[in-house]
Amino acid sequence: MSNNLYRRQVLSGLSTLPLLTMPASDVLAGRSVQLEIEGNHFTYDGQKLRLTGVAVGDPLYIRANRTIGDYKTIARSWSANCVRISVLPGHWRADLEGTRRALAREVAAARAERLFVIIDWHAIGFPGYYEPLVPAEWGLPTDISLSSLQDAAGFWDAVARQYANDPCVLFELWNEPVAEERLWVANGKHWPIFHQAWTDIIRVIRKRADNVVLCAGGYWAHDLVGMRNHLIEDGRTAYVWHSYPNAERDDFAARLATLGDLYRVKPIVVTEWGFCPDCKDDLYGTVENFGRPFVEDFLVKYGLSHTAWCFSQGAMPNLLNANDGPSEFGRFVKDALAASARSKDWTLTK
Repeated sequence: MSNNLYRRQVLSGLSTLPLLTMPASDVLAGRSVQLEIEGNHFTYDGQKLRLTGVAVGDPLYIRANRTIGDYKTIARSWSANCVRISVLPGHWRADLEGTRRALAREVAAARAERLFVIIDWHAIGFPGYYEPLVPAEWGLPTDISLSSLQDAAGFWDAVARQYANDPCVLFELWNEPVAEERLWVANGKHWPIFHQAWTDIIRVIRKRADNVVLCAGGYWAHDLVGMRNHLIEDGRTAYVWHSYPNAERDDFAARLATLGDLYRVKPIVVTEWGFCPDCKDDLYGTVENFGRPFVEDFLVKYGLSHTAWCFSQGAMPNLLNANDGPSEFGRFVKDALAASARSKDWTLTK
């Protein structure tokens, strides 16, 4: 969303983590129920399903000082049925095996709690078009969020090999595609470019796995315009939308237009959304002027799956406060997840 990369600003520095190497197959033995796409919704074990949960960030930076015990909290206290776990492209390039093991540890912990898992290739921009660097003060390589299409294909080939036997793991191909930094309007202009790139990556995945894939449009994954009439030709593809207060601000009719009516024909997962009552920038929003209308008039009304960003103290907007309890935003999300858990279209994996 917008050109504000700072919502991912987190505690500075990296910590050395012990990497649990338990293979996902040990956790997933005997699980074979397929996650399906039927029209504009998911089904699981014959029942309509909405994925509702939180995005936790990546294992090596945002989660550097957190434990896998978070997944028990997310599933049991926060009433989530899904988590989104990110991988930063720069980490994968620098240490493929270490990053793979860190990701596997997180996925295994989430799956042990019967959560659906979205693995997110957390790339921002698009090669040859817009390639933003992160601020040096983050303590990371400034190209940490940049990816070539070759990097992405290699990552997804490896992930597809590892998780082909777990249909409850979904693959979010590219976090936030952006082809023009200052094109802050949803008009579908760059969807043909992204469509071709995602089609090529899906071909790589389909050689290994049949997992559901999630594809984003432009404008920091906020632009789904034109996609309804130019779908990815893959029956196990759903779509991604990100939404924060700065886009369209209080004009909810304009916000609805960015969906391009895609929600009528395919499942949409809002893999990032949120608001920050204490922020002074693009993320500023309150329960009343953003949270409640967004949940009621978008997520619930149109049956959208979603993972709120971010289950952290420092990544903005933060679901956790300094005492590791829910922030104001977190309390709102926790209540919304509890309401979803009481609905007839909510389930944990088997």
